[in-house]
Amino acid sequence: MTSPLIKNHTSRNYLLRYTIAIIIFTFGIAFFSLIMSGIASYRNDITSINYSNAERIYNGPLEQNNPYLDATVGNGNIYVAKSITKDMVKYYVDNTALTSTDANVVLTADFVKKGLTLQPAFKTQFRAKYLLKNDLDQKSIVSFIFPLPVNSATNEISNAKLVIDGIVVPNAKTTIKASGDYYSDQGALKWEGEIAPKATITIESSYDTVGLSVFTYKGIENSKGSQDFNFSLQINGTRAYNVTDGLSVDKREFGDKYVKLTWTKPDLYSQPLINVSVGEKLNPSTQVSRIYMTMAPVYLIFSIILVYLAYKFAKPLAVFDLFIITILFIVYFPLIHYLSSFTVDPTIAVFENIKNVGYFSMPLYGAFALAALLVGGMMYYFIGRISGFKFATKFAIPTLVLFIGFFPLVVTIPEYSMLLVIIGVIALIAIILQVRVKMLNGNHELPMQS
Repeated sequence: MTSPLIKNHTSRNYLLRYTIAIIIFTFGIAFFSLIMSGIASYRNDITSINYSNAERIYNGPLEQNNPYLDATVGNGNIYVAKSITKDMVKYYVDNTALTSTDANVVLTADFVKKGLTLQPAFKTQFRAKYLLKNDLDQKSIVSFIFPLPVNSATNEISNAKLVIDGIVVPNAKTTIKASGDYYSDQGALKWEGEIAPKATITIESSYDTVGLSVFTYKGIENSKGSQDFNFSLQINGTRAYNVTDGLSVDKREFGDKYVKLTWTKPDLYSQPLINVSVGEKLNPSTQVSRIYMTMAPVYLIFSIILVYLAYKFAKPLAVFDLFIITILFIVYFPLIHYLSSFTVDPTIAVFENIKNVGYFSMPLYGAFALAALLVGGMMYYFIGRISGFKFATKFAIPTLVLFIGFFPLVVTIPEYSMLLVIIGVIALIAIILQVRVKMLNGNHELPMQS
């Protein structure tokens, strides 16, 4: 039988040996996490480049500027043809006002993966109806301009139409000077004509195009009073959106992978403005960089608890065993990083003789689950072989779930990270209480040390 003196001496040696090992391993992990954080930061720079590349195809943030009545007297317009003076043009424009806007926009998410990031591209169907009223007791002669959100000469746009009282305007395509840019032109639709005294005409505009990350609508303002403004925006393929500016939303409707936002503003005096970011996705590079910064503190607590539990309730771990577990812990985090970038592209040559190969992009949380299952399973097996599978199942699994599953995962959810961390701490305290009660009840055996 081993004497208490020998036991105490052995325990002190055990404590000293593992204290030194854990400190060395923790500093090593801290250094590794700094290196990987630098790599993640570099990936963020690449993300900006990838966004710019996607922007060339998907037009960038889509901004629909307000239509307007052109007060410019220039070559080829109706004012010149009818010999109308600038003063008369101003008189017509000042007394012809918008009384109603009724628009319907459908955005369909079309995410494009560039590097580690899903770029939030979307297809756009824009339909709008405007009521334009002549307040004069005489006919009004106007030139109506509807600017397209992109330069139709260099960017994708289709099915663009301008309809006046049910009649499609022929040859409506024109160009206007882009706002703030004196070297490029912007696509537009144009109608010139007469409005009868005290009459109202209906102008319908429509087009299809693509955009990236943000949709903005700047409506036309009634210069003489108010207008009835009705606008609906449906986002298909995702429910991720954020209204960042403009009018408040009056109604939200959620469905299976879609959300519909409705603005209903009767007698609106201000200029309508709607700004919605669409389909923001988790950036694995940014999210994983947060995980790297938690590696050292998480490992420190994880290793202390694991070593203590093994010492008290099973066969103690050797320093080399802890080293192997540490290596698995280190590998776990970059494994998540690079699994999250895994993509199956059905167009590559290796799949050319295989039918029905679908596009697949590994989601961040899918990468978490796969990495946790692989690395956590190896840790469980290794601890089970050394200290017994009863111990591994009862103590090691809850510890692994908390420290390689739960705590690294919660930092990828910025909105709820602190709440989830508190929940994790409560779970950890529950484990500690269970261990303490077990020790007080004497339901454990101290390992024999030689």
